[in-house]
Amino acid sequence: MLVMFEGEFGARQTQRFIEEMLHVGHWSWDLNSGAMEWSRGLYDLLGVDPSSVGASSVEFDKVIHPDDRHFFADAEQMLRQSIAVEREFKIISSSGRLRWIMLRAEPIASNLRDPSRAVGICHDISRHREDLLLLQQNEQRLRSIAQLSSALSWVAKPDGALIEFLNLPDNMRFAEFVIRPSWTRLVHPGDAESFREAWQKSIETRQRISVEYRMLATDGSYFPCWSVGAPSFDAAGNIKEWVGISRNLSDLNDRPQTKRGLLTASQIRAARAILTWSVERLSQESGVRPGTIRRLEEFDGSSASDAADLAHLEVTLTSAGIDFLFSNEGKPGLRPR
Repeated sequence: MLVMFEGEFGARQTQRFIEEMLHVGHWSWDLNSGAMEWSRGLYDLLGVDPSSVGASSVEFDKVIHPDDRHFFADAEQMLRQSIAVEREFKIISSSGRLRWIMLRAEPIASNLRDPSRAVGICHDISRHREDLLLLQQNEQRLRSIAQLSSALSWVAKPDGALIEFLNLPDNMRFAEFVIRPSWTRLVHPGDAESFREAWQKSIETRQRISVEYRMLATDGSYFPCWSVGAPSFDAAGNIKEWVGISRNLSDLNDRPQTKRGLLTASQIRAARAILTWSVERLSQESGVRPGTIRRLEEFDGSSASDAADLAHLEVTLTSAGIDFLFSNEGKPGLRPR
């Protein structure tokens, strides 16, 4: 053993230093008597006071999260069968903090008999678990965004070779998409050359790729598709991979069209305010009587007989620099051009 400190207690100080730096603790467990020995690092890791708590499997079990309380029963059974144990579990410290612990244990046998003792190390992996959870959340968010946009997310190698699709819907899980997906099999032969040229140009210039082509469908037909991707670089500035999306252009044509309504009272008032026009000025420009304008500005839900006057007002205000916005969801709006 490498002793990093001098003096009578150099070995103990070395052990303590390693435990503090690596956030680890080690232990020994007598499988026959149930007695345990804990290092000082393990006491710190579990958040218990060595002056008031004795080392035992019972005390260890007390700090384990209720969801993982079955841990010791399973671990003991495996160790008695000469099976090494590697588990992750949660603990609750005396301060109430939740921590993730990785345990690795080895059974120790003497004279080729059944194991009578086990030794192990516990390591605080809370930071690792937090990073993993954040990564999973971000991945799920990206998948959700891709699903909302009806686009297929994909990852490709530095040379553009397709690695995998990340969010395939159930109706597209067939061999060409799942088992070794390849652009060669998915892109229509008639578009293969232009597709390769687009990739070659993007790789050479290290810029995003944007290409339209026909992609293979589950029934053997092809649908118009648009793919856009961007390179991801490593620390040395080399292309590490490409990430992108592929969009079925037929879906864009099938989207419900926005229903264009008549101008509302608030739109007319807001347009006049932006242009700083009076009712009289709007009347002069549009040919609609001032009294009619005031009535249309006061109440929504105009009748069919008002359609002609509203059309004149819209043409006039649009020509003056106002864009009127209509949506299937939400309220109508406007903006200056």
